[in-house]
Amino acid sequence: MSASSWAELTGQVADRLPRLATGEVVIVEAPGNRYTELVQLAGGLALDAVSNEFLPPDGRLGPEQERELAAKGWQPPERPSRLNWWLEVPKWPLHSRDAARIAELMVSTLRDVYGVTEVSDIGHRSFQS
Repeated sequence: MSASSWAELTGQVADRLPRLATGEVVIVEAPGNRYTELVQLAGGLALDAVSNEFLPPDGRLGPEQERELAAKGWQPPERPSRLNWWLEVPKWPLHSRDAARIAELMVSTLRDVYGVTEVSDIGHRSFQS
C-alpha cells in the first residue's frame, strides 16, 4: 500500500493498529535499513526504532539524531537484551487516538530522525510472527 502524503501514510498505519492480533508485527521502513516496528503483545505493544547496530556505516545516527529519538520518547538500546531504541505501550485495546499517536511516532521518526525526505520511499507491512 502506498501513500501520497505523510498524513495519508500515518493514517494507513493508524487504521491498522487497533485490529492487530497477538504476535502480529508492523514494520514501517525505508531504504538503508531505516525502520520502526512494533509487535502486538497480549497486553500492549512493543516498539523498536533501528539503532546504529543495524544501520550501514554511512547511515548511522549522530548524537543530535539520538537526542531527537530520546525527545520523541524512545528509550536507548540496553545491551544485551535490547539492541534497538525501544518503547512499550502497556495498553490494549487501543483507542483510535492512541493508534494515531503511535503511527505518528513511527512515521515521524523516519522522516525527522532518519532523514527520509520522500513519503514514496516508505513502505509498511505486517505479518504474524
